Amino acid sequence: MDLREIDVRRLYSLFAMLLMFFALTWSMPMRAATVCVSDVAGLKAALDSFEIQPSGSTLTIQLEQGTYVIGNQLRSTYGGSGTGDVGLSLLGGYKPGSNCTTGRVVNATNTVLDGQDLVDGGTTFLMHGASNALIQGLTFTHFKGTTNVLEIVATNSGTDSEVFEISKCRFTHNTAGVIAYMSGADLRFIDNLVSDSNIVVDPNNGLDVGAFAVTLDADLDAAVTATNNTIIGTRGGPAIRIGTLVTGDSHRISEVSDNILWNNQNSDVVFTGTQQHVYPLIASYNLYNSVSGNVPQGPTDLHVDPNFVDAANENFRLANNSPAINKGAFLQQLGFPSRDLDGNPRIVGSRIDMGAYESSFDDTTTAVVTTINDNGNNTSPTPGSLRAAIKAGNSAGGPFRIVFNVSGGCPAILNLNPAAPMLDISGDVTIDGTTQPGWSATTDFGKFDAKLCLFLKGVGDATTPWALHVPSTASGARLVVRGLGFTGFGDAAIKLEGGSNHRIAGNQFGALFGAPNHNAIRVTGNSGGAFIGGYDDPAALNVIAGSTNTGISLENAGGGSTLANNVVGFLPDGTSGPASGNANGVGIYSSPNNTVQYNSIGNSATYGVFMVGSASSGNLLQYNLVGMNRVGGTSYAGNNTASGVYVAEAAQKNTIGAPLSSTYGSAYGTNVISSNGGPGVWIESSGGNGNSVLGNSFSGTGLGIDLVQAGPTANHSASIQTSGPNNLQNYPVLATATRQVTSTSTTEAVTGTLVSVPNKQYRLDLYWGGCRADGRGGELVPLATATVTVGVFGGTVPFTATVPVDLKDAAASISGTLTDSSGNTSEIGNCVPEVIDDRIFRNGFD
Repeated sequence: MDLREIDVRRLYSLFAMLLMFFALTWSMPMRAATVCVSDVAGLKAALDSFEIQPSGSTLTIQLEQGTYVIGNQLRSTYGGSGTGDVGLSLLGGYKPGSNCTTGRVVNATNTVLDGQDLVDGGTTFLMHGASNALIQGLTFTHFKGTTNVLEIVATNSGTDSEVFEISKCRFTHNTAGVIAYMSGADLRFIDNLVSDSNIVVDPNNGLDVGAFAVTLDADLDAAVTATNNTIIGTRGGPAIRIGTLVTGDSHRISEVSDNILWNNQNSDVVFTGTQQHVYPLIASYNLYNSVSGNVPQGPTDLHVDPNFVDAANENFRLANNSPAINKGAFLQQLGFPSRDLDGNPRIVGSRIDMGAYESSFDDTTTAVVTTINDNGNNTSPTPGSLRAAIKAGNSAGGPFRIVFNVSGGCPAILNLNPAAPMLDISGDVTIDGTTQPGWSATTDFGKFDAKLCLFLKGVGDATTPWALHVPSTASGARLVVRGLGFTGFGDAAIKLEGGSNHRIAGNQFGALFGAPNHNAIRVTGNSGGAFIGGYDDPAALNVIAGSTNTGISLENAGGGSTLANNVVGFLPDGTSGPASGNANGVGIYSSPNNTVQYNSIGNSATYGVFMVGSASSGNLLQYNLVGMNRVGGTSYAGNNTASGVYVAEAAQKNTIGAPLSSTYGSAYGTNVISSNGGPGVWIESSGGNGNSVLGNSFSGTGLGIDLVQAGPTANHSASIQTSGPNNLQNYPVLATATRQVTSTSTTEAVTGTLVSVPNKQYRLDLYWGGCRADGRGGELVPLATATVTVGVFGGTVPFTATVPVDLKDAAASISGTLTDSSGNTSEIGNCVPEVIDDRIFRNGFD
């Protein structure tokens, strides 16, 4: 499954999940139309139907393998006359004659769109609202025009949750201003080949030229991810051009990594960002000749011939002596692609290769574990044991891989001898349990149905403190662990105190035979960041259950870890509990800049997630299910006994949900925080400032957002100097809420007051749902945002706000929060009944 499909499922099913937990009457069903095409006429008819698809649906066009002689028949702007939020997937590689039901092979060479060098070739897609686009597994060749070969553009109605992706495509022998162009919020160009491009200047737009070009829009908090592409032989323009608008900033980070950009006539990367307007960009582990002056450059980049197999004959795969083999990044923001442009597995060897193709060359030294025996002797370990293999890996002097072929089949249990803790890991070591015969991978997100065949078992006390340990002195160490089970370790099953770029994927911690783990994973001391779980591959998720302390504990001063798509506090089926719960699900203690996304976290004895310590800043919690899990379209409660998210001990400037810049119509960053025993998000009296809590959905016994003590806190006077969590930001006191329905729009108009010092601007977040007995909002669905401003006179200030909404339900209650420009979010405020002013029926259309 590709990453965009994962994001769509997460983002657009959030509100549907709330149905089962909030017992609300509204729904936002996602409809889909799927068309299989095998000729040009069928393709054109399918694209023409894009205009008439119902809003909220996705049109999926599946192309059977073959060559489609397009010419300039697709020179059209699809979506231009539509207004609905209609998504598009254009997918190649389906078996001929199969009616697209079986045998898809994602390899762009098998599905070719040929423009025949006819003038004015290419096509444009206009995307509206929160729609998404995916173009995958196609070759575009011999298109000719002054504009673009392939263009995906957000309209003025676009939102910051839209995802546009072009992946695993080939663009060869084309002429245009831009070969592939995108503008929108979340733009992804991954695993593509662009070769022999002739860039001609569009007389109407002389700046946006290049083989691949994007325009980042601050209004959409835009970013681009361009990874593992090979762009070669571009004439007349740069290989990659990242254009930025001249106003505003973006809070998202763009990434340009692991690309090969070679033999291009102009600069390989042009970035127009300036110091005045921030568009953060990571650019590393690229092979190129030259880039513009404001593109980050560093020692991880290469500036040498990539040594293709046969560039003269357009074979841009890597020769065995290529410097780009096993020289890519240790981590990518969105996770590594699981396959390359040819459809072959990534990663082979110690690191991903640069460019669109993965070489079969493996640079690791390998040891085979053949026995479950362990004598507990770190000086003379049992031959063929895991202890012996780790010892060999530490002295290898380079990447080292440990594989398994233990007799006795599956499962095999390695009882670690308590005579001595397992040998520390000081080298670059990969321990790959997926190699034991009988192993199979997890098949979907939200559960762990992998068949593990190797289990490491401790005795449950300090004599077996860990299964695997990187000490603080091992600054150059790196540990990768896949496909193992862990139980019975007295400190942490995996303890990382040193090294960096660690990867833990596809493992089970706890909920097994024997004693529980104290912690499952502990990142502490001098360790650099760890990547725990994964984004685009369900086989990478971990299940973490039954820990007597915190399941995943992030304590390292350097921070920088990523937790993605893990199942925390549930049994492997993803539904069962509460016996599977950890004492806490995820803990961040004095550790900055960690990312926690797409995890299911439930059944904790105390908190689902906690952040404590003043150094816990810049952490990002988004798209998580806290207090629930979701498997196969069904939601399962898994309440954390205390609050869903707990912030204390001066933890500051963290983001829980959407960033401050996000807008109405977006599911950007939304966490669903449900069924917890205490507040949804509790920023306790010792908590710091600048903790923004925006755009999340809540249900449970406590307030959705709670400051100071558990339970409602009254507003304070604007004249009082305040100190406390989030500066004790006052909430908005709503007076009325009216939904106005016309033939062309639906808006929510609210009135109320806010208590503030003069000359302040706030973000107002409105929530739709229920009303608690104490008069505050409860069972909350994010509805809309607005900006309210206090002028030169402070005190109690009236305000009105009218915002567009997408509601077709019976009236409910409206409540709100205020967030200042420093990110201090208030408690959930009072609720008022919603009145519906339906002007269609009032004017006699009933």
